[in-house]
Amino acid sequence: MDKINDIILELKKRDYTHFEVFYEMTKNQVFFAIIHIIKDQGLAEDLLQETYMKFLEKIDQYQDGKNPYAYLTSIGRNLAINLYNHRKKEVIGDEMIDYIPSDETKEDDDQDDIFKLLDHLDLIEKEIVTMHVINDLKFREIAGIMKKPLGTVLWIYNKAIKKLKEKVGESYDA
Repeated sequence: MDKINDIILELKKRDYTHFEVFYEMTKNQVFFAIIHIIKDQGLAEDLLQETYMKFLEKIDQYQDGKNPYAYLTSIGRNLAINLYNHRKKEVIGDEMIDYIPSDETKEDDDQDDIFKLLDHLDLIEKEIVTMHVINDLKFREIAGIMKKPLGTVLWIYNKAIKKLKEKVGESYDA
């Protein structure tokens, strides 16, 4: 984490020498935060780039000592939610089918299995589980990002994990 904070200090001084290192260290967590909302890899990659552009534009607002993963994830998540809401307004009736990813186009790998399993959760549960398990954010950070009380976040997470355990158990019983 110290290396990331050192790079952020360089970026604040408009020294972009180590930006690629910073990007490589943080991109996966930000990407997963975006993809679980958008569910379109191409759009998620575009939003990932936009997230880092916004981060660089507003880098002076970043408070030293804060968790950079949580900060970047928050930017990416907000961009994804904005795009999702915008597209939801655009899409009417049968046109909705054009934006739903087809099961035939997906590769049958572990990542798809994880997303299928997460589909058993509602949006808020999925978001909290993704931020905690995949993005490795602390519950307090998740509560701040989602603007929810810590107790609520913990309750939703525990409820979601219980649901997932039941679904995994069903898979093995079948």
